[in-house]
Amino acid sequence: MRSWRGRGSFALSTALRAVPLHRAEAQGRMAPAPILPRGAGEGDHAKGVVEGASCRRGPAMVGWPAMKPESALRLLHWAVLTFVLMALGRAWAQDAHPLDLDQTRAALAATEAALKDKNLADADLQTLKAQNDALGLALQGVVADLTPRLAASTKRLAELTPKSGETAPTTDVAAKELESEKKRHDTLDANLRAARAMLLQADDLSTRISAARRQLFARHTFARSSSVLDPQLWAAVWREVPIDAEVMRSLIGNWLDAVGERLSTAAKIGIAAAALALALAVAPLAWLTRRVVYRDPAAGAPSRLRRALAAAWIFFILAALPLAALGLLASALDAFDLSDPSVQGLIEAALDAARALIAVNALARGMLAPGLAAWRLVPMSDRSASIVYRAAMAIAAIWAAERLIEPAADAVASLNIAVAGRGVGAILVSLTIAYALRQFAAQSARAAGPPQTDHWAPARTLGWALGFVIFAAALTGYIAFATFLINQTIYLTALGSLLYLVDCIVQDGTEALLKPEAPVGAGLLAMVGLRRNVLAQTVVILQGVARLVALMIAIAAVLEPWGVQSQDMFGALRAAYFGFAFGGVTLSLSSMIGAALVFAVVLFVTRMIQDWLGSRFLPQTRLDAGVRNSVRTIFGYAGAIVAVLLAGGQIGLDVEKLALIAGGLSVGIGFGLQTIANNFVSGLILLWERGIRVGDWVVVGADQGFVRAINARATEIETFDRGTLIVPNSNLVSGVVKNWVRNDRVGRIIVAVNVAYESDVEQVRDMLIAAAKAQDQVLKIPAPTVLFAEFADWALKFNLICFVDDIELGERTRSDINFDVLRRMREAGLRIPYPAVPPPDPAPK
Repeated sequence: MRSWRGRGSFALSTALRAVPLHRAEAQGRMAPAPILPRGAGEGDHAKGVVEGASCRRGPAMVGWPAMKPESALRLLHWAVLTFVLMALGRAWAQDAHPLDLDQTRAALAATEAALKDKNLADADLQTLKAQNDALGLALQGVVADLTPRLAASTKRLAELTPKSGETAPTTDVAAKELESEKKRHDTLDANLRAARAMLLQADDLSTRISAARRQLFARHTFARSSSVLDPQLWAAVWREVPIDAEVMRSLIGNWLDAVGERLSTAAKIGIAAAALALALAVAPLAWLTRRVVYRDPAAGAPSRLRRALAAAWIFFILAALPLAALGLLASALDAFDLSDPSVQGLIEAALDAARALIAVNALARGMLAPGLAAWRLVPMSDRSASIVYRAAMAIAAIWAAERLIEPAADAVASLNIAVAGRGVGAILVSLTIAYALRQFAAQSARAAGPPQTDHWAPARTLGWALGFVIFAAALTGYIAFATFLINQTIYLTALGSLLYLVDCIVQDGTEALLKPEAPVGAGLLAMVGLRRNVLAQTVVILQGVARLVALMIAIAAVLEPWGVQSQDMFGALRAAYFGFAFGGVTLSLSSMIGAALVFAVVLFVTRMIQDWLGSRFLPQTRLDAGVRNSVRTIFGYAGAIVAVLLAGGQIGLDVEKLALIAGGLSVGIGFGLQTIANNFVSGLILLWERGIRVGDWVVVGADQGFVRAINARATEIETFDRGTLIVPNSNLVSGVVKNWVRNDRVGRIIVAVNVAYESDVEQVRDMLIAAAKAQDQVLKIPAPTVLFAEFADWALKFNLICFVDDIELGERTRSDINFDVLRRMREAGLRIPYPAVPPPDPAPK
């Protein structure tokens, strides 16, 4: 008898799974059988037995793939196993690694021999797949470890082997070392070749097993049986029902009598005490429910997080106590040995049916919140929520009734009742879906007001299509396919609802906890020193990772019935982790993660040293700002190159391979990247020659400004109007650039002054020199000078020439001199002439 222990933990997964039609009597496990009416004839029945014989070894099902109760935990199991084996992968491939290649070869041969059996059940195929995947994982670890060791041995052997024209080693030590290295190289090469060959064999076996599972699933799911409209089916059911009812009455009566005989007084008292404890726990649990989360009907607009938490709590409360009671009942049956093989299937079916009703009711009440529109997590009206709730409970009740009929038919060996039960159940489910959709349509027709966007239109269209396909499949005899669609609909709807509930809690919960105003977010800002934008980025990353995990679970759940199990997905991730060889380089997720970490660490250290140089060390030297910037930038380039070299070493890129890659890149540079390469080299020239430095005042064409940064591709120049001019480095190297402060910051100022012809030129000269000397910024050496420029037609022109210590102050000094000259000229009575205006042309006669 199968143990009843621990079945409560699989309540939801087992309650929403499909139900097999027959039980293998020898092993007590579920197995499928052909869906044929009893009156179909011996030939048809024999054919059906042959079709179903391949599944007698495991829990395969008609219209549903073989799944054990613990399949809900398979995803977590394989995740943990994968990461543990990743961590131990390299330890498997030491010189005396525990993975015996001969035993591995024998195991692969045994798997291939077993796969030739055409009568394997889906459970057997899953077992073979798990064993083969474990071997493939171990072989990938061996290959990943032996590949770099063989490469190192090859290099060492090349160094020890005499070159052409050289003499052989003369000392015994050198000869022994060469011989030892040859043996080690040959051993590593042989093991690596064998491991790679077996890895290819394991991958081929994995592909063949997956294909066999998909073929088995398709054969069972799309097998045709009797239609619900077949009169022979119902005639056989009519003949069998009285007999089967009497058999069931006898089985149940005998079991109840046996239970009464087996139960002692102490056992009866214990069961009564457990039932009383459960009954007494109802009131405290109801009080606790209201104390923790209370859906206030008068609440205006609670946040989505509050609604999601309330829905999760309601689901937990409504499902926890009943499922715990069912678990205690199952444990009591197991502890007191009250079950019987003849009715065990019926008891399991009754428990699973009860679990399904409990789970669907709890989930629907949590998500839909009937009568509490403000607390509804799914956006819909009260009427729509009521329709969906009643439809969900009706479908769950139909599924539960069908679940009870099948083991009963199995117990009395009545195949026709099982066929009829599934067919009628499929018809009722399709009619329930159609009725609910008709109510939705009637509600939409009665809705007043202008038409609005209907977000549920795609779901209703899918519902109509699903109901029609289920109805047509049941009428045409594809009852297994109709049952598969019903089971998938229930399972995926429940899983999707749970994932949506968890996603709402994670998305809104992380934002509520980590926002700067929240206690956790404020604590992180205060203790860790995170900035607000970093905290916001952390929230987005956590939300994205949570949604990605939910998406992967949903994909695994959708693909599982089609033969793509969760271990297949993790097998693909595992292959990506250990990688593949390409051009002598093994590209893998592990090596790329390691390379990325090395690159990030080296680059981080480089940036730290750059900041230290720029802020602490270089300012203490006599170097100017331009030289300091050049040193800092060149050090950053050197650190980036070192980071690339070290990261390349993590994925197996040595100097020779880098030279090959550089040679290949040179072709690309010659065609499409020559401009970028030219600008990069020009930037290095600027930093090395320092013809243009950060902080210099330069003139490029019609624009001028201060150099703010010399980057790898372009130089940033801040113009006087606070704009940024991006100039390619090659333009600065090959073009004409005026640098005001190339050698020093001394600048010349020229002030042009016009005076009338009757003015005293000596007075004008003295006045201009005095105005220049009055400015503190004007240098005394060289002294200010006044040049008599020319005798113009309308004025005498003078140029005042002086020098300032900092050219950046030149324009301001020029302005101050102009103000002072104008004041002095007005005080001295010197007239500033205006250009003579030519007379207008005479008007034409």
